Amino acid sequence: MDHHPVLNARHGEKPAAGSTMKPYWGYPSRELPCPGVPNQCEYLDAVWWMHSRAMLFSLILWAILGGLLVFFLVSRVVKPARSRNAIVGFESGKTAAPMGTWARLWKSNAATGRKFLLPESMHSVFGNVTRLQLLLLAVLLVYLLVFSFVAIWYKNLLTPVKGTTSFSRRTGLGGFSNRLGVFAYALTPLSVFLSQRESILSLLTGMPSQSFNFLHRWLGHIIFFQSMVHTIGWTIIEARLYQPQPKVYKGFVKDLYIMWGIVAMAMISFIWVFSFPAVIKKTGYEFFRKTHCVVALVYIGACWGHWGYGFESAQATLQSFDDQEGRVVRVNFKHNHGPWHPGQHFYLTFPTLSVWQNHPFTVASLPSALPAISHHTYIIRCLNGETSKLGQLALKIEAEKTTTPVILSGPYGPPSLCEPGNLLLIAGGTGITMAHPLFLSRAQQLREQQGRRSGKVQLVWIIRRIQDLEWMGPELSILKQYLSKEQDSLSIRIFVTREVESTIYDKDSKESSEEDGATEVASSSSNKSQSGHVSNLVRKYPGFEVQWLGDHHPDLGQVVTEFVEGADECAGSVSVVGSGPRGMGTSLRAGVAHINDGARVSKGEEKYDVHLHWDDRHD
Repeated sequence: MDHHPVLNARHGEKPAAGSTMKPYWGYPSRELPCPGVPNQCEYLDAVWWMHSRAMLFSLILWAILGGLLVFFLVSRVVKPARSRNAIVGFESGKTAAPMGTWARLWKSNAATGRKFLLPESMHSVFGNVTRLQLLLLAVLLVYLLVFSFVAIWYKNLLTPVKGTTSFSRRTGLGGFSNRLGVFAYALTPLSVFLSQRESILSLLTGMPSQSFNFLHRWLGHIIFFQSMVHTIGWTIIEARLYQPQPKVYKGFVKDLYIMWGIVAMAMISFIWVFSFPAVIKKTGYEFFRKTHCVVALVYIGACWGHWGYGFESAQATLQSFDDQEGRVVRVNFKHNHGPWHPGQHFYLTFPTLSVWQNHPFTVASLPSALPAISHHTYIIRCLNGETSKLGQLALKIEAEKTTTPVILSGPYGPPSLCEPGNLLLIAGGTGITMAHPLFLSRAQQLREQQGRRSGKVQLVWIIRRIQDLEWMGPELSILKQYLSKEQDSLSIRIFVTREVESTIYDKDSKESSEEDGATEVASSSSNKSQSGHVSNLVRKYPGFEVQWLGDHHPDLGQVVTEFVEGADECAGSVSVVGSGPRGMGTSLRAGVAHINDGARVSKGEEKYDVHLHWDDRHD
């Protein structure tokens, strides 16, 4: 889970320099070591411990429910059926063969179970329900009762409030209230399953959907009671136990997640009140049926808004780069999820633009060892449609210095592009997002191997103008640091196809000769800063080469041939990974096909066995 400053502040915890964050499922990350006073740290340890127990108990609850479903399903599958011979014998008046041992055992146990569980009990309280239904309800109630009070911190501590003479009272009430909230949250899907006419539970158990109505009604009572106690508990904590008042409580009710909690409590209260038979009789069944469904949907959505951990979108910053061909947007954000392999892609949705569209983009960064701080970088060329809107949004986000939500799914793509051996990476335009993480990954592997050679790796990036280097400016600076230590194995070649070498220096001299003036000085200062940054990126460096072509593209067949000729014989075959416009893919396929030489491979020159992986781009 990501760090949640609002909830952490609720418990009196503020981030400290040099601290590390321990992720928790369904709760803000825990800061370690604890930055507070001893009493406060003991309380904070208890808060996160109680929450982890609550998540464990809810998981066990669903494991038990799943076990019951499996039991009923297996019972239906292994239930012995009367043989055809017995049925035929019965129809012809002959004596049927005696039951087998398994059939006798099964039928005797089933008959005994029906004898004790089929009769109805406690009519005055529950109505016409069987003992089996009452038994299931009793087991659920006992579990919830026991585990609502187990693993609760039963202490009462006072901690001073900084800057005041007040003391906040720390108890286990918050953990208890959260425990009930977690249980209510966990039981909501079960309540939905129990309410359906075409229920999957009927398919698994063989029971008619009407038999689940009793459990659905009483589960609603349980969820309402748990939600009410959860709300009252936190109201007492924030309005009475935490100090100073009324400052703490006023800030509490203004938080967005608390507002959603109030909405959820209002919705479940409406459902509970208007589900009593006497109320249904007065309002009519149609009113009950329609409002029950609509309000339940609002309740579930409000629960999501109140406790949205695990469902939150990433918050991204956008940076735009304009050139004569249009606009390119760099997207950066951190998101807590599992790792991905270099060269894989995610489908991104920008809810600010549309929740109905998503597009695949290759992530230009490597995953972090800690999932909670995995950093994503994407370079996106703005074309027509959704990406055009993204370019306009980037200008707005940059001007306001804010972020925009991003929803991602993935990763997708081949997981084995970064295998040992000779590797040539060729990128055209935004295709650098595929080539960069592969190059960086191999560079890190070479550093870990401490000089042991495992093949040559070269990155070729074909761009239209030298300013395009700014798309990946920070990353290029890092790659150069690896070049200085692995000159024999790593190299980078930049091809500029629509400028000559003097362009950037001409701009520098022109900008320095501009006359003074408010507007001109501001413009010159900005341009000098940009061109100065580009000058640093193109500065000569071991293993780093920039070639200015002016008005044509490089001969990719020659690029492939030069790399293969200089590849390490001991590293085996050569892998070529390309990403860029389709025309570039055509040239690259021809170049790779030309250099493959079966005769030389048969003589032991394995580097002439050249493989190609191509990824189409529109840039």
